[in-house]
Amino acid sequence: MSTKHNGCQHQVLQLDSSPFAELGGYAQPAIKLRAAATTTSGRVPKIPVTDSFSTFPAPLVLPHDDLNYDPNCPAQSVKSWLQEKARNKVLPEHSRDTIYVGHIPQIGEEVRYMRDWTMPASVSAVEDDGASPNSDLIMSYLKAFYHGMNVKFLDSPLRWTTWDKTSQPCRQVALPKYVALAYGNQSTRIRVRRSPDGAFAAQLNLDDTTDAAIAMLPLDAYALVLLVDHDIHENDDDDFCCGRAYGGSRVAVVQAARYRPSLDVHEKIDYTHMWPLSHCKAFVDGLCAVEDLKPQRPTKRQLEASRGGPMRQAVDAAMATKPYSDPQQASSALWFSRVARTVSHELGHCFGIAHCVYYACNMQGTAGMSEDVRQPPYLCSICEAKVGHAIICELHSGKDEDKRVWARERHEALRVFCEELRASDMHTSMWQGLDAWLAARLAAF
Repeated sequence: MSTKHNGCQHQVLQLDSSPFAELGGYAQPAIKLRAAATTTSGRVPKIPVTDSFSTFPAPLVLPHDDLNYDPNCPAQSVKSWLQEKARNKVLPEHSRDTIYVGHIPQIGEEVRYMRDWTMPASVSAVEDDGASPNSDLIMSYLKAFYHGMNVKFLDSPLRWTTWDKTSQPCRQVALPKYVALAYGNQSTRIRVRRSPDGAFAAQLNLDDTTDAAIAMLPLDAYALVLLVDHDIHENDDDDFCCGRAYGGSRVAVVQAARYRPSLDVHEKIDYTHMWPLSHCKAFVDGLCAVEDLKPQRPTKRQLEASRGGPMRQAVDAAMATKPYSDPQQASSALWFSRVARTVSHELGHCFGIAHCVYYACNMQGTAGMSEDVRQPPYLCSICEAKVGHAIICELHSGKDEDKRVWARERHEALRVFCEELRASDMHTSMWQGLDAWLAARLAAF
């Protein structure tokens, strides 16, 4: 998919929060507070902070973004994360050192009607989505993203089956009240309902699916993430939910259905301004215009930051991404990139990491699909410090100086993964941008 079909050259970058952010009540924490938030002591580090906003931009905070609705969301520093009582430490003596990934459940012949539930209501568009996200690539990504953790597939195959064995396959006009998720010699009842917005024929209940995940959690698991092909919802007031983690219980569930590119027209996704191209000032000004905010001339600081640095390199690399000749392959790659980013985000909650309000970050909250595709796949310096402490200091009994070595090795592992995607013809502008951003950060190391 091309990133330049609308003629935008993304010359000036929006690396601080949008003009709307102040109107929405959000203010980025001061630089000293952000620096202190990276340390276990909560004090400003003695070594000067070198991470500029050309490396870690502020959250954009556009109209209807998550921080627009919750601008006073509490910030979680490394110190406050360490003190979080609900956080599960990654301790070797607990023998919980593995992230497990559950394969997408197979659909039993007795519930073959569930195959239709994975298809959007606009069936004619489905053939353009390409292959569903590849579990093996998800595994490779998590090994790089959570570098230093064991990552394995769940041994037990998962399968959708009937809950009431006497029920007949569902007719188009009716839905069963329940289906079952079977694993090993057990099964969990999963409630079913119609999709409120009609995007899919049916939705599965997230809480029930989470109960199943908790029941199948291996003894050596630090966390388990289940991938499902179906649309899911959390409660009666919820239209849908793309993913959810229950960090204290060490489980997460992520769906693939809502990330289908065939739904992008309904969601009004702008392919030319997905991350990192979402940090285009002209694009941001256009979205702020709906709130009667007139575009301002770029500041000297904006112009200087737009000329170089990791974000500039990410944008340039994304713009240079060659479009696919096969539309289905393009959609398949795009679909995978979205699911992979959400899986890494939800597992972050299993590490006890709250939604990030310091920077544009993979751990930001999101209020919808349009915001989702504008957010980065990288961890900001604060969230990366949390993961580094958990893996290096807790799991491997390392010291603070070992975390910097780990951070460099993690960046290198992610670059190897980006190359793996190119080799398997699964690259997108997001991965190309991430690879360039990682290269620029590694140069700074």
